[in-house]
Amino acid sequence: MNKQKNKGIFYGWWIVVGCVFIMTFIYAPIVNLVSLYTVPVTEDLGIGRTEFMTYYTVMALVSMVVCPIAGKLMRKMDIRIYLTLFSILGATSYIGFSFATNIVHFYIFAVLMGAALAGAAIIPSPVLITNWFNEKRGLCLGIALSGSGLGGVILSPITNWLITDFGWRMSYLMTGIAMLVIIVPFTLFIIRFSPADKGLLPFGEMKSQNSVTNIVDGVTQKEAFKSVSFWALCIAIVVGGIVVNGMIINLGPYLTDIGGTAKQAALLLSLGSAMVIVGKLLVGRLYDQLGIMIMLVFICGSALVSFVFVLHAILTIPGILYSIFTGFGATAVTVTPAFLTSSLFGEKEFSAKFGTVSLFSSLGAAITPIVSGAIYNINHSYILLINVLMILSIVLFALFLLAIKTKPNFNISKSEVY
Repeated sequence: MNKQKNKGIFYGWWIVVGCVFIMTFIYAPIVNLVSLYTVPVTEDLGIGRTEFMTYYTVMALVSMVVCPIAGKLMRKMDIRIYLTLFSILGATSYIGFSFATNIVHFYIFAVLMGAALAGAAIIPSPVLITNWFNEKRGLCLGIALSGSGLGGVILSPITNWLITDFGWRMSYLMTGIAMLVIIVPFTLFIIRFSPADKGLLPFGEMKSQNSVTNIVDGVTQKEAFKSVSFWALCIAIVVGGIVVNGMIINLGPYLTDIGGTAKQAALLLSLGSAMVIVGKLLVGRLYDQLGIMIMLVFICGSALVSFVFVLHAILTIPGILYSIFTGFGATAVTVTPAFLTSSLFGEKEFSAKFGTVSLFSSLGAAITPIVSGAIYNINHSYILLINVLMILSIVLFALFLLAIKTKPNFNISKSEVY
């Protein structure tokens, strides 16, 4: 009998809610709202845009280093202590930014921010959802990760208002305080690492006296490292990080350069974040129903089309269409890495394998400011960058396809590729 069905609402749904809040108030401020601060901070401190965005590279590089460490720490530490500590690091980084008087302060607190991004947001949500759900995993993963889009919808206009009316320092400060007040109660009192901590089985797993329930399908981390598929996936995630983040971190200054306003940038970021919610929910569900190949064509195609429309994003209709398609394209580095890691390599040692995959996700985010800045400096225009991102969208699909075609063989039941 499926034990949780006799207990009312399955506790795993509270885990999903907790993950939504973590993604909303930790991941979204760190990753999705960067461009809103670029102009006000650089003008106030008298620094260049590339110099300021270097803090994002520092943050992402630290996140890259912490990801595999976090994947292992989650299995060894009490999840409540683990998540609380990393959440406090995130809040401290934002509060520290509010007192920054030069660029060095941003670089210092970016170290804490990178650790928080990896340890509190990137790694925990996919691992927790994989632990708690056998059935509806794609749907639940989409719901949990949609918090990053929800954060963009809620926080983009609030952040723009705080910056406009009270200054960027107050905006950083209030965001840091919000992280503490909203997230810590969930990490201390709600989150649990696995169903066993509550005397439950994963959702969809049947308890039987004649079966062993602790057998986990898949290959080990060491075995995954020996496959072409794993490294093709990792390289794809790097490319996907550039494709997805390339315009997100540059949207504000790009729109300003072509005659837009900070308010317009905030509105597009907010709309794009709303579509990230729709995209993650829909993509997570469709991964369960349509399979990986169809969804990867859709995701990479959406990213490509979004760049066509961003060329004219100052106009209302193209701007809206850019936001819609970028919401679906963004799932290439959110829902997709976790789903593909489980589908191609199984659940055995999942947190360790996903920690390594996430390392490359952070690497993609880390080099995005460097790549985009270098391309921008060629002719001081973002048009060349947009064209490069179009090409990389096609490369992204080719790498995902290679990962699928070379995947290792093992017994899988619900995660068939085709």
